Amino acid sequence: MKKVLLFAGIAAFLMACNSKGPSTEATEAEEVSEASSASQAYTVSGAESSVVWKGSKVTGDSHAGTIAVNSGSFSIEDAAINAGNFELDMTTLANTDGMDEEMTGKLMGHIASPDFFDVANNAVAKFEITAGTPDSLTGNLTIKGISKSITVPYTFEITEAGASATSSFSIDRTQWDIKYGSASFFDDLKDKAINDAIEFTVTLAATK
Repeated sequence: MKKVLLFAGIAAFLMACNSKGPSTEATEAEEVSEASSASQAYTVSGAESSVVWKGSKVTGDSHAGTIAVNSGSFSIEDAAINAGNFELDMTTLANTDGMDEEMTGKLMGHIASPDFFDVANNAVAKFEITAGTPDSLTGNLTIKGISKSITVPYTFEITEAGASATSSFSIDRTQWDIKYGSASFFDDLKDKAINDAIEFTVTLAATK
């Protein structure tokens, strides 16, 4: 079983982060693409897949963690992923900083609240592919019920058993109505401000 590292997903959009570059531009959602009869289909294993997130405040303090992948599938044709969708289980948002149980509980409770992801009402986040080339994927990223189109870079390899691919990117969380602690919307936050960008690495394991 090979691993597939892609966008998406999505997921864990906590306290924003300092990205290595500008956030991926978010635009209006587009029509989802359909796989052709010539495409090779792959099924994602949620048990072997994950999303890693990293976020930080303007002071440089940061948090990192994981989120589980529910399910997914994608199709490949002409050396490119051209269709597919992936779901993330927002109820599995976790922190990997090594803090004590009490501090971790407070942090993750806040992240799950309406200030951030409102997990009680938005338990699933997803990414649906609308177009693909050999080195980029465009798709609708849905968080808190809000869908926006983003394009992310990726690389992948096809084997007899499956496929592997990687992607690193960041988004502007405020585009998905996650504005808590954002200096873009609130004045006088000073060193309590949280960066708008969130950095992701998504790992998906897939087989034919």
